[in-house]
Amino acid sequence: MTEGKERNGEKREWGRSLSQISVMGILFFVAFLLVVSCGRKGPPRAPELAVPETIKDLKAEAGGGGIALTWSRPTRYLDGKSLDDLAGFVVFRKEITQACPECPAPYRQRVALNVEDQQKFIKKQKFRYVDGQLTPQVNYVYRVFSRLMDGSLSDPSNEAKLTWRP
Repeated sequence: MTEGKERNGEKREWGRSLSQISVMGILFFVAFLLVVSCGRKGPPRAPELAVPETIKDLKAEAGGGGIALTWSRPTRYLDGKSLDDLAGFVVFRKEITQACPECPAPYRQRVALNVEDQQKFIKKQKFRYVDGQLTPQVNYVYRVFSRLMDGSLSDPSNEAKLTWRP
């Protein structure tokens, strides 16, 4: 099966030793891949828990340029883990006219705001948006959603209500 080669009276079996070396090399490589390539970094997490905490401190104040909304940055997911992929916020608004305050009014997306401090050491803790496209004597109701890098949204914030009187 293997051919031998004589050298100074010794007979070597090259075919067998090369195949043993290659098998051992392949086994070592496979074992190395199994050890290094384990992708599990923690227990699996339900997708509904990988959502940012809800914003609970949305406030609306009238100012010279319009209605100013302020809120705090969410810092954790619903399961308590640190939030590290916040991409921005989406502001929704509904208008309730005084002519028909009981009429149903849908929320409409007002603006999408990007967060640009993901890589910074000190992150902005308070956010502000001024809505300047307003009609006098109209009640405005706002909600803000946090948006993650994958595009998913948090639950809506508390409502902030204000009647615009310039």
